[in-house]
Amino acid sequence: MTKRHYLLIGLAALCLTVAVGVVQISQKVDELIVEQGAAGAYLAARQATRLNDAEAAGDYWSLALAARPKDAALLQSAMQAKIMAGSFDEGLGFARRLIVVSPQNQQAHILLAVAAFKQKQFDVALDHVDEMRAGPLSSVLAPNMKIWIALARDDEKMGAQAVKKLTRASPFAGVPLVQAARALEIKGNHEAAANHYADAVRSGAARYLYFVLAYGAFLERQGETDKAAKLYEFYHSTHVYHAHVSAAQERLATGEKPSLQTSPAAAMAEAFTAIGEAMRSEERIDLALGYLRLAQHLDDDNELIAFAVAELLGARERFVAAAEQFADIDGSALLYDDAQIQRAQMLFEAGAAEAAIAVLNKQLRQKPNDRDLLISLGDLYRAETRFAEAEKSYDAAIALIGEASARDWHLYFVRGMMRERIGNWDMAEIDLQRARKLSNDEPHVLNYLGYSWIDKGIYLDEGLKIIKQAVKEQPKNGAFVDSLGWAHYRLGNFATALKVLERASQLEPTDPVITDHLGDALWRMQRQVEARYQWRKALAFEPTDDDRKKIERKLLTGLGPPDKKKPEAHMPRGGTAI
Repeated sequence: MTKRHYLLIGLAALCLTVAVGVVQISQKVDELIVEQGAAGAYLAARQATRLNDAEAAGDYWSLALAARPKDAALLQSAMQAKIMAGSFDEGLGFARRLIVVSPQNQQAHILLAVAAFKQKQFDVALDHVDEMRAGPLSSVLAPNMKIWIALARDDEKMGAQAVKKLTRASPFAGVPLVQAARALEIKGNHEAAANHYADAVRSGAARYLYFVLAYGAFLERQGETDKAAKLYEFYHSTHVYHAHVSAAQERLATGEKPSLQTSPAAAMAEAFTAIGEAMRSEERIDLALGYLRLAQHLDDDNELIAFAVAELLGARERFVAAAEQFADIDGSALLYDDAQIQRAQMLFEAGAAEAAIAVLNKQLRQKPNDRDLLISLGDLYRAETRFAEAEKSYDAAIALIGEASARDWHLYFVRGMMRERIGNWDMAEIDLQRARKLSNDEPHVLNYLGYSWIDKGIYLDEGLKIIKQAVKEQPKNGAFVDSLGWAHYRLGNFATALKVLERASQLEPTDPVITDHLGDALWRMQRQVEARYQWRKALAFEPTDDDRKKIERKLLTGLGPPDKKKPEAHMPRGGTAI
């Protein structure tokens, strides 16, 4: 995936959920067996950790601590689990106990520093930061925290030293540079702040939301609206549209300048949020959640932080907790509509499909012309195989489009799929051709359109051609390779079809459709025993009800002779292309 920063090794110490290794666990279990039944709690905590259930893990670690109240590894595990679960005060209690037995424990000192800072006990917070051991972790976090402690204490000298250390630190997604720039702007040193933002751009920070919002607002305050506009446009060209970036673009049109955030607590929270975003981009989900929980404690009214926490809970498959977090986002927040869409998705993932659909329908009653809500509702109906209702939602969303653009291809694609599923092929084909044109031959569109033609026995040459194009672009996509094999099958090229379908089966060994097709090809090659074996496998892979009936019939009677009438291979002049 993305290139890893070398500092991840050091930063990974902060909130790594499996703090006690397997070897340590196996050594401790024997000792705990005879101590008040603590081994059960220990193993339960380990299992809860594996399942990303931080709340349960924290409770079980606490029970295990009853047998060993001064065990540093247990205390650290309990502390981390509580923070991950959002129980900051409980985590703080374990941190206080931990530094008694492990005086230089970095994670404990970070928590204690954050807690003291929130209480405006700045000297205490500084003491805890200074107690952190030297290393990659402290070289990034210590100056990040000190710069805001210095601002809160109005300590010019410490602030200058912290800025100097930050600008010498690893770029790490530009986080230290942005924090230095923000502090310098607060102090009125706009030129130095601009230089640090420019350095952060060169380090690749422009791909992160935290940076775009911070630097864009700085540019607006400096009157450089053209640069700000280009920055916002760049973000939206590489990411899905974000409500806060869209709001910034709207603000540019009014000439209103954003205010400068001078609250030290909010600024420190933004620093942790930025680190969390960088961790998430590296797929370090547990680390990201740990940092964001610290940010949430410092600034619990920040919707960006709450939304990011909810997203990470969803990424850890804690769907109910994620839905609850999304539901807590205030109705006046810029991200409220997005939060409701995500809440519905989390409910759906949790198995509450009707509740998810109800959430979106309730929102649509308030905003009947919200295209994102209509698309999301259509997606849920599609996942529930309620194709007619999905088509209706997509149709309403498309009706809101003025002139279709490249970004609309997927909407035509999914409506086309739904129309094909409900038997309206003529209109489906028009949608799929429109999606093909708008997307400039996106492989999934080519595959679906080509497969549909082939499955219906029409335009086989053209279908084969565009499926080959899709496979060329994504040669390891089992569905695409299956379509190619099926095209050869329908054309009567059974030997070639078998070879291609065997490759598709290797790519997707448990797909019922591919396995069924492989059975058909084997039968045509006079390998009936193997064919029936593949059909039985296909039944075990949970095909649709209609496919199941067809496969069961083939198991009883086999396949009849191939069609004597060759399907229509060539598209008539003009075809249905748009």
